Amino acid sequence: MNVLIYNGNGTSLNAVNQTYTTLKAILGHAYDVMKVDASTLKSEPWEETCSLLVIPGGRDSPYCQDLNGPGTNKIKNYVHGGGRYVGFCAGAYFASKDIEFEKGKEMEVVGSRELGFYPGTSRGTMFPGFVYNSEKGAKAVSILHQQNSFKSYYNGGGYFVRPQEYNQVKVVCTYQDPGLCEAEDKVAAGVQCQVGKGSALLFGFHPEYDINLVDLTENEHKEQITRDLTASLPKCREFLSQLLLDIGLKVKKEEQNVPDLTPIYLATASGELLQAITKKLLDQTDEISILDDSNDSFYISHIPEKEEQQGSALAEKLEHLSLERETEDKSPVLKILYPPLVLDEGKLKVPQIPKKSLTPLFDLKSFFESLDERRKQEWAGGSWYRFGNAVLYSEVITSTQTVLDKNYNFAQCLPTGLVCLATNQIAGRGRGRNSWVSQSGALQFSFVVRHSLRLSKSPVVFIQYLIALSIVESIRTREGYENVPLRLKWPNDIYVDLEDEGLKKVGGLLVNSSFVRDEFLLVIGCGINLDNTHPTVSINDVIQKHNPKLRRLEREEVLAHALVTFEKYYMEFCEKGMGAWFLNKYYDRWLHSNKLVTLTTHNDEKAKIVGITSDYGMLEAVSINNPKTKFTLQPDGNSFDMLKGLIIKKQ
Repeated sequence: MNVLIYNGNGTSLNAVNQTYTTLKAILGHAYDVMKVDASTLKSEPWEETCSLLVIPGGRDSPYCQDLNGPGTNKIKNYVHGGGRYVGFCAGAYFASKDIEFEKGKEMEVVGSRELGFYPGTSRGTMFPGFVYNSEKGAKAVSILHQQNSFKSYYNGGGYFVRPQEYNQVKVVCTYQDPGLCEAEDKVAAGVQCQVGKGSALLFGFHPEYDINLVDLTENEHKEQITRDLTASLPKCREFLSQLLLDIGLKVKKEEQNVPDLTPIYLATASGELLQAITKKLLDQTDEISILDDSNDSFYISHIPEKEEQQGSALAEKLEHLSLERETEDKSPVLKILYPPLVLDEGKLKVPQIPKKSLTPLFDLKSFFESLDERRKQEWAGGSWYRFGNAVLYSEVITSTQTVLDKNYNFAQCLPTGLVCLATNQIAGRGRGRNSWVSQSGALQFSFVVRHSLRLSKSPVVFIQYLIALSIVESIRTREGYENVPLRLKWPNDIYVDLEDEGLKKVGGLLVNSSFVRDEFLLVIGCGINLDNTHPTVSINDVIQKHNPKLRRLEREEVLAHALVTFEKYYMEFCEKGMGAWFLNKYYDRWLHSNKLVTLTTHNDEKAKIVGITSDYGMLEAVSINNPKTKFTLQPDGNSFDMLKGLIIKKQ
């Protein structure tokens, strides 16, 4: 489910950003698009979850210096085994068997390359005037694809010499202007190479570039280039999308712009709680109700009866502040809007929620009803339960995790158990460098937990296990859903185990912590694919496949059930610490009992997983050859699969 973009030595910053922006637009609905460095490609287990590896423009020689040997061997094995590779400009030179760049001139680079996806020579430059690290020599060149012509950005790329000599090579486009190549009638600008079971797309130009994101100040033809490439941008995107589709990627049918951020609405289970939260927030604001924090700025206000009632002067100030922040590459001012207190027969109405028309994609009333209904199943009606009593909901947000985790003053105003959720995230966060593919069919939320240091029997590290099990149990303990194949992967991923398709990831968890005085402030983030067909499979589709008679689950009830289940486990955890009361349930749901792992740091010794340790939650394993020898295992820090990089914990 990953699209990886190389961001190592030699890559052009603009080329990396252009590649990321374009692929996010074309593929981001179905894949997690992320940047990786040479160390990652050489040492981490990225291959199994990678749908596409992209090497962008820049300088090919540093790519060779950093990746030759271990890196190129892994890339070759990945593509030969069925993987996909795209190389733009320098990435195409790097993937050709031989390179001839500016041969016989001052900038000459000539030699063989290890990948060799194109079995011949990539020769450049195709057009004169190239200047390293500059846009002076950039051009708008004409490209011919299936009788259709369009303009595309070019800056120092090459062409593919005599591609007709190789059976495994298909020319996908040609340069209309022969440039510096006089020996061939049709000059190959882009090729698709069959590499074992996989494919490599190589381009001597840049179909991924949006000229509006390029600084052409030094280029004497900047006006003409900008006009030509702005007009042809849709054709470039259509061309690139079609070729990515041809090699088996799931391409978005219609490119969509990143949606605008929407207000974040505060809803609570009681009027008293609404008053307490808003008072704390407003006490932190300035004269125009702005709470300025380390990562974001928040405008705190009640919901206006009509949008125009906000006042033109205030609206102008907010717009000015938002524009200032955007120029600093920060999110605009985020609006936190709360409902006016509603009385019902002289008493505060329960719950206090915005009108349904303001949150059409998430039914807050239904959520609070589900929360109340699920709590009544607990001992004495669960009247003391509080997780979920306060909700911040937005249709489009940057990241629920970032809003709570990166804004200390804002978070200090929020009670334990407050949930921040969104229908769409434009910058969702996952473990390590990963992001979440955040779409409207997912349940994506973060919530606040304050965990006292005095709870010495209850180490904070185990809370990730509590929330992971809570998600699975909240579904599998429903009547009729007991055998839905929802499982846990250590330490914090949720999978489905399908007979015909194997294991598919459907959820991930992230816990960030900060320490203040005598307590941990935890922000627990969850992303669960409830309804989206991509990037893997949805929980509701699995439920229907398991038993078509079962009802599909709604986000409101899944969230309510998960919060109540977590709070139940959390209270018991605080009282008893970690023990058999929890671990027996956890082991019943996880994937790893008696699984074998290879300890590469100990001469590839085989060990069998038997559980997790009671102190730090590390994996516990015993040697196959000597069952009396036990190992405590921890991940080596890779972001792709913790079980692929286990190392023995130092004592």
